[in-house]
Amino acid sequence: MTTRDNPDGANGLEPAWLLHRRPFRNTSLILDLFLPGGGRVGAVARGGRRNPALAPFVPLWVQLQRGSGELHTLRQVEPRAAAVSLTGTALYCGFYLNELLVRLLHRDDPHPDLWPAYEYTLRELKGDTPLDVTLRRFEMVLLEEVGYGLVLEHDGEGQPLSPELRYGWVPDLGLIPNKNGHSGADLQALAEDRWTPAVRRMAKQLLREALAPHLGGRPLRSRELFRGTS
Repeated sequence: MTTRDNPDGANGLEPAWLLHRRPFRNTSLILDLFLPGGGRVGAVARGGRRNPALAPFVPLWVQLQRGSGELHTLRQVEPRAAAVSLTGTALYCGFYLNELLVRLLHRDDPHPDLWPAYEYTLRELKGDTPLDVTLRRFEMVLLEEVGYGLVLEHDGEGQPLSPELRYGWVPDLGLIPNKNGHSGADLQALAEDRWTPAVRRMAKQLLREALAPHLGGRPLRSRELFRGTS
């Protein structure tokens, strides 16, 4: 786990990102933080509403103290770099990433390989890659990390995908031949990271199907902000 010494020379500070915050009592917040060695961590920030660092897309250093319950106490927080400046649709995409992590990750379940993917994706939202492609790539990494990765090399029966066939997505089974399903040629292109317009349309639908069982019955609030992109 990456740490650095805090100004007092006491316990180290850990890098973190704020995923979600909600009011608690008069001036405090309950936070969902993402840490490289701790995964999604819940914390109480006493007086946190007055701290401008506790905002989405600000890279943070944090010091946490474990309490008797499931929530940590945020003892110290400071920015470790300038905020990632996201605007317009890219900002909504950032909220979408955060909501996915909150909904799919269990608290205190480390995912160290997901940390660099998240940071890379935030930077990509500011780049030239189409936003939908950036989101699809992250969704696939996230599903892999939580144990439900897409298998695009063969179908649910172990047979190699055929470009001439179509395949439907079945939870817990994977891709099954289905004449009303997704093009085998497009699925192979997705596996090779080739993003034609047809592949982009197909991937949007396929990833929604793959994510749906893990989101429960509640819609993602961030999708309401940008229906045309997610």
